[in-house]
Amino acid sequence: MIHYVGDIHQPLHATSRVDHEYPKGDFGGNTVHLPQKDGVANLHALWDSVSYEFSGYAKLPFSDSDWALNGKRASDLVQRHPLSSLKVDVTNLDPATWANESFEISENFVYAGVKDDEAVPTGYAPEAVTLAE
Repeated sequence: MIHYVGDIHQPLHATSRVDHEYPKGDFGGNTVHLPQKDGVANLHALWDSVSYEFSGYAKLPFSDSDWALNGKRASDLVQRHPLSSLKVDVTNLDPATWANESFEISENFVYAGVKDDEAVPTGYAPEAVTLAE
């Protein structure tokens, strides 16, 4: 349950594009290929990596330095995005609301200008970071 609730914030966990190019769906962006960069080779992986910020998978179990690094990353996020600056109700604990927010991001941004086997448009990666954070 923790995994599903935690993952619902990733927009491509809340949608799949179905159209003439992907009649069976794009499996949440997994079949939208991108030129490989930092180990990221598809649209789903781009969003999993917070737009190339955290590509790859952590080595488990975490070492003390891994825990320290993740704590620093969390602190940095809190500093960059104080509660007073957020445009969403962070007190809303309804996972369905979170899924709808993810879907809206995918509908309005995730696929905009993205083409199979091409780099994402200029400006896309920084905006994706902002949305993901």
